[in-house]
Amino acid sequence: MKGKLILLAFVSLFLFFGCIGMEEVFETDYTNAGSGSSYYSKEAPAPMMAEASLDYGGYDYDDYEYSAQEQMVIKQGSATINVETGTLEEKKDQLNVILDQYNAETTSVWFNEYSTEKRYAVTVKIAPTKFDSFMESLSALGEIKSIDSSVEDVTEQYTDIQTRISNLQEELTRLNALYDEADNVEEILMIEREVTRVQTSLEMYQRQSLDLERRSAQSTITVYLVEEKPEFETDFVMPLEEMLALFLGAMVAAIMLVAGAAGFIIPLAILFVILRAIYLALRKKKK
Repeated sequence: MKGKLILLAFVSLFLFFGCIGMEEVFETDYTNAGSGSSYYSKEAPAPMMAEASLDYGGYDYDDYEYSAQEQMVIKQGSATINVETGTLEEKKDQLNVILDQYNAETTSVWFNEYSTEKRYAVTVKIAPTKFDSFMESLSALGEIKSIDSSVEDVTEQYTDIQTRISNLQEELTRLNALYDEADNVEEILMIEREVTRVQTSLEMYQRQSLDLERRSAQSTITVYLVEEKPEFETDFVMPLEEMLALFLGAMVAAIMLVAGAAGFIIPLAILFVILRAIYLALRKKKK
């Protein structure tokens, strides 16, 4: 009788939390464990967890604390700066000094050279409170051609994720209690399958939460340092390319002309030789 009551309570719990609307459901297959297996022991450790804590890349999920009333925003931006000719490397070093002053973290550095310009693309992470001040400090490097920035409010999304995490943690607590009261293998296996599903969903939402917290804790800014090449250099390079193209085109045209002329002249020359030979033979015969 006690087992039937436990099973009925578990089914009611499953129906209630099944309406929460989880986006992904994962189940573990326990086909190797039969309902009458004598090797399964309830005393063995079960995969239970009252709450989960994630640690990725040196960031601890528990280190982030946001209240429900706190606004969470993600700030991103970019700036394009023209520097004087011949000063690109110098301005790059000055940018590094500014980054140190703002305790900014450089995540990537790219260098490209084109026919008309050379440029560095430096992507950094910086505290949101220093975002505007940092952007203003870039004017010391050269002429600012463009500045772009965006602010994304993710407060509602973050709050929704926290609610889902809380609900899943409560569901795990209830499953733990049911597991402790289960007295047969069938109930234990059913509860373990639900534990696997809930744990997987919980970890998924915790990763999403951690990603939002990281992105809001540090703003991303990409700085483009652009040095335009002198006009005499570009004017010198382009004519050479055009002259080479004209030369190659003239060679191709000449070869085609010679080939076409040969196809016309050679048959005429052969015909002329044949006619001359006939003429000389007739003339000799008359004599």
